[in-house]
Amino acid sequence: MNKKLSLLVLSVLALFISSCNSSKSASKSTAAPKLENSLLWKISGNGIEKPSYLYGTIHLTCDYKYTDKLKKAFDETDRLVLEIDMTDPKLQANMMKLIFMKEGKTIQGLMNEEDYQTLSDFFKEQVGINLKMFNTMKPFAITATLTSKMAVCDNGTAYETEFMKIAKEQEEDVIGLETIEDQMNVFDKIPYEEQLKSLVEMATTGMEESKKSFEEMTKYYNAEDLEGLLSVMTEQGLEADFQESLVDQRNRNWIPLIENITKEAPAFIGVGALHLPGEQGVINLLRKQGYTVEPVY
Repeated sequence: MNKKLSLLVLSVLALFISSCNSSKSASKSTAAPKLENSLLWKISGNGIEKPSYLYGTIHLTCDYKYTDKLKKAFDETDRLVLEIDMTDPKLQANMMKLIFMKEGKTIQGLMNEEDYQTLSDFFKEQVGINLKMFNTMKPFAITATLTSKMAVCDNGTAYETEFMKIAKEQEEDVIGLETIEDQMNVFDKIPYEEQLKSLVEMATTGMEESKKSFEEMTKYYNAEDLEGLLSVMTEQGLEADFQESLVDQRNRNWIPLIENITKEAPAFIGVGALHLPGEQGVINLLRKQGYTVEPVY
């Protein structure tokens, strides 16, 4: 697993994982033509009667802004499409069913004593909770709990959260491109031991390093620079199997769903920003299907 897996997972489950070292490998998601700087993209053509919009979200931000172009896009669309339908009343219950490790595995049992103590002390310092409370949970539960500590503000939010408020005000339906089960199955493909190694790395280097990574990512995001955001991921390389399962395959799975949704009625589609750029990014995949996808300034 590579050093920047933390920011990739952000686009998957709104979680961060700390850095960890690995051998450098090329990411196949960098071969597409360079994209213009924009987080909002208009989808038209190829049988679509009214345009839909595609937006690259960030799952934790101190700088949320409901810009004029965002408002216009929402006003011109009838439905909100997110990675998962967060209005699903069963969402929390389904998440709880998936949060625990199977076969009697425990956090402490997967780690050596020194690493466990390092992570335990760090977790207690940052969150004020004993790590033993998470002992039978999957490592992502630890990561999720640490996520908010990476923000430089006390009132961070997610674009998805704000978009949900707008959809509710406008009485729009919310559609999910996948289920929480789909997302968890993808995340589980990263061995628990690897996830824990990355958390130990975070604990060893300290929260300030994680905050620096968050700030670097935020800088590119606020500049609407998808290529710069992608460069944060690829500067240390990304192992092909994680790139494939966490991003590329999911992007390909979404395309036929997006096609059907946008042909039924105009939709506002919000997915993690790192799903947009690259050869296997949503923008390029839609263009390959014959759609016109152009930046909105």
